[in-house]
Amino acid sequence: YGFKSSKSLVTIRLTEKQPLTSWSASAPREYGFYSNVNPAVSHPRWSQATERRIDGRGIFAPKIKTEPFNGYGEYVAKLYAGMDLRKFY
Repeated sequence: YGFKSSKSLVTIRLTEKQPLTSWSASAPREYGFYSNVNPAVSHPRWSQATERRIDGRGIFAPKIKTEPFNGYGEYVAKLYAGMDLRKFY
């Protein structure tokens, strides 16, 4: 799936304005630009508090607690300093 995963990166461009993404163009209420940084804020249609790892067991994989910043908080939390992470979840 790779949403917001470093495995999904192809190119990085620095821009003056926030770029339009396929997610924000097709369903702006589904995910914000900074999505999946705050598991305490639910997606409009489901909770982001837990997840299942893709490990071959599919829907039988146990649910685990979703970590803030997808587990990369130690490395990326400072990029979100001062932001309202309830608004920009």
